[in-house]
Amino acid sequence: MTWASGAHAATVEVDRETGTVTVLGYHVVHDAGREINPRLVEGQAQGGVVQGIGAALSEGIVYDETGQLLTGSLMEYGLPTADAVPSIDVSGRDSPSPLNPLGLKGTGEGSAGPPPAAIANAVADALALEGVEVNEVPVRREALLASLARSTRGTARP
Repeated sequence: MTWASGAHAATVEVDRETGTVTVLGYHVVHDAGREINPRLVEGQAQGGVVQGIGAALSEGIVYDETGQLLTGSLMEYGLPTADAVPSIDVSGRDSPSPLNPLGLKGTGEGSAGPPPAAIANAVADALALEGVEVNEVPVRREALLASLARSTRGTARP
């Protein structure tokens, strides 16, 4: 078994009046081993980031107080749209795996997992001076607005 690795970083803007989070930029450095088709690997990384943007900001299974599913179709389930996706910068670090003849490691799993954490951490960093903590994804505007309201009253933790 081989393992790919990498690092992800997001730049975000948070509208403190509406709670809207906009991803302004996204950067990926990955190690997929020996890349046979670097453009395909880049596209895989970009697709994973787009999937992760949805997980970080808008997707979620929501039920009402009686247990009725409220996000049962794509009309309610918040998939990212093209206007919510920034330019995604992808860089590869070629370090072939010694565990197989071609030096391959893989790329799919390493692309979709990190974005929610990278984006949530960027939001937390953007609101750190207000004492807002981000402890779950998706990062919901309602939760951000409530945290910002508490911070202006001096009740948010530093």
